[in-house]
Amino acid sequence: MKFLELEIQRKIYNLIAKNPGLDLSKIAQILNIRASQAGYHLQLMEKDGLISVIKEAEYKRYYIGDFRAGIQDRRILRTRRKIYDLISKNPGLHLSKIAEILNIRISLAEYHFQQMEKDKLITAIKERGYKRYYVEDSEVGTKDKKILSLFRQEIPLKIVLFLLRYPNSRHKEIAENLGLTTSALSYHLNKLVKYAIVNAPASGEEKGYNIINKKEIVTFLRKYQLQVVIDRFTETWEDLK
Repeated sequence: MKFLELEIQRKIYNLIAKNPGLDLSKIAQILNIRASQAGYHLQLMEKDGLISVIKEAEYKRYYIGDFRAGIQDRRILRTRRKIYDLISKNPGLHLSKIAEILNIRISLAEYHFQQMEKDKLITAIKERGYKRYYVEDSEVGTKDKKILSLFRQEIPLKIVLFLLRYPNSRHKEIAENLGLTTSALSYHLNKLVKYAIVNAPASGEEKGYNIINKKEIVTFLRKYQLQVVIDRFTETWEDLK
């Protein structure tokens, strides 16, 4: 075999070793070679026992050696343990955030999530285009999952933190301090009102918005490690101990 062909196969092998579960098109894209060229080498490498294939839906996913015999089990189990522990400590994270924190490719994270869902290790709730993940045996209730999903979003969390620090704030004051348009603020406030987190001042009243149960919300934020380290909110945590 020509040196150039050996070099391509070495690159393919190393890529699959670091990113088990990649499909043909992704391998070709990353290595900047034609899909037909990648397919040719993958066939040869599979024939030689260097790689193995698992077919899922319409895709063939590639692994080093005999995947089913457990050659990659330790690496895969280590990655899945990291994913499981991260979700367990931070329920409600979405895929891209988990991939970012663990410094792994999104395509690889997706593969592991699919397998872990099949094995009933984790579960996902889809909301507004995002899948948010929880461990299957989590004690997080349905209501908590919905609130967690809300608090994982930057704007609702900022509104809650602002109202904890500055109770009875009016709509205009909140919008100006957080740099939001009135329509954007209304959209997020309505969600917080829906989940009984923030009160809804009656129409025409001069009263502002407040957190309905401050201690309960602060406990919730602490429980799920959602309290953002922002200096100006330090007093809030101290006051509500």
